[in-house]
Amino acid sequence: MEGKIETVTAVSEVSIEKKHKIPVVEMTGIYKIFKQKKIEVMAVRGIDLKIYPGELVVIMGPSGSGKTTLLNCLCGIEKPNAGSVKIKGLEITKLRDEGIQKLLQDEIGIIFQSFNLIPSLTASGNVELPMIVADKIDKKSRKERVKSLLQAVSLDHRMNHRPSTMSGGEKQRLSIAMAFANDPALVIADEPTASVDSVSAENILTVFKEFMQSNPDKALLIVTHDPAVRKIADYTLVIRDGQFVRRIDGKSDDAEIEYESNGSDMLTDMSLSRSNDATNKLIQPKNFPKLNEVKLCPHCHSTNIVKKIDKNDVYCAIHDFKIVQKAAIFCKECNELSFVAVTAHDLNKVKINEMESLD
Repeated sequence: MEGKIETVTAVSEVSIEKKHKIPVVEMTGIYKIFKQKKIEVMAVRGIDLKIYPGELVVIMGPSGSGKTTLLNCLCGIEKPNAGSVKIKGLEITKLRDEGIQKLLQDEIGIIFQSFNLIPSLTASGNVELPMIVADKIDKKSRKERVKSLLQAVSLDHRMNHRPSTMSGGEKQRLSIAMAFANDPALVIADEPTASVDSVSAENILTVFKEFMQSNPDKALLIVTHDPAVRKIADYTLVIRDGQFVRRIDGKSDDAEIEYESNGSDMLTDMSLSRSNDATNKLIQPKNFPKLNEVKLCPHCHSTNIVKKIDKNDVYCAIHDFKIVQKAAIFCKECNELSFVAVTAHDLNKVKINEMESLD
C-alpha cells in the first residue's frame, strides 16, 4: 500500500532509497480466522504492510477492527492462517516458542497500555530487567544504559522510586524506557496515550519524536484511538473490518478520521445493499419484530450488538398491513454484520397525518 507522492522526483528518490533497505516489518497477505464453536470469524483479511527503517507509522481503527490481532500476528504471539510475516527479513511464522521469545527479547519492544511494570522493582530495576533476561551486556553496561534511558524519558530523578509512587504519565514513560532497553529494531506502542492526561500525552509524543530522530535505523508502530498521535506520524493507516481502508500521508492533522468506537461506524461506512432482490430475501411471511425487540446477534447470539435501520433502503414492503424495512446489526463479539427485516410502522396504528408523510 503506497502513498501518493507529489512529484516524480520524490517518487524516484523514495523508491531508490527503499530499494536498498530491508523493511523492518514486512507482512504479506495476512489472514487470521478464529473459530467460536461452529462460527468462523475472520479478524484480519489480506493485510499487506511494509515499515522501513526510520518510519513512524500509526494504525487507527475502532474496537473490533482487527488492530490487536494484527499486532499479535506481527509479534508472533498469534500465527496467521495464511500469509508471511518478516522482521528484518526473518520469516517468523515458522518460529517455535523459543524463537519467538528471542525475537521479542532482541528485536521487538512493546509498550503496553496497562504499563506492564513490576511493582516490587524500582524504576531502574524495571528498565534493567529486560537486559538481564536477554543477557547480552555486562552489569556495568546495563547500569549505564539504564541511566541513559531514564534520562531520555526524564525520569532519572525517579530511578529509585517504585511504580506505585508514580503518576500515569511517569509509568507510561517508564514502560517506554523498558521497551527501548534491548535496542530493538521495532518498537510497538499499544494505545500509549490512552491512560494519561493531555500534558503527559504530549510528553510521550515528544519522547517518540526524539527517539526516531536519534535512531534512524529503527521503526516505530503506534496503534491508537487518539487522533493527536497522527501529528508525529509519517503516515497513518485506518483499519476497519480486518482491512486497511485508508492511508493518510504526512504529519499534518488536516484530514480528520471520524469513526465511533462502539461499532456503529461499521453500519454507516459499509455499503448497505439497495438491491430489491437482497431485500426481498429477508421478507418472508412471519411476525417481524420491531428494531428495539432485536436483542441478539443472528450469528453468535451475543447481546453485545449495535442496531441501525438501513436508510439506503426506503420502506421496502408491506405485509399484514405493516411496513417492513431492512435493518443492519453489527455484533461487537463476533465482528459480523447481519441484515434482518423489522416492522417500521404498523399501519393500523398510524394516524392520517403520518400516512400522508409516507407518500
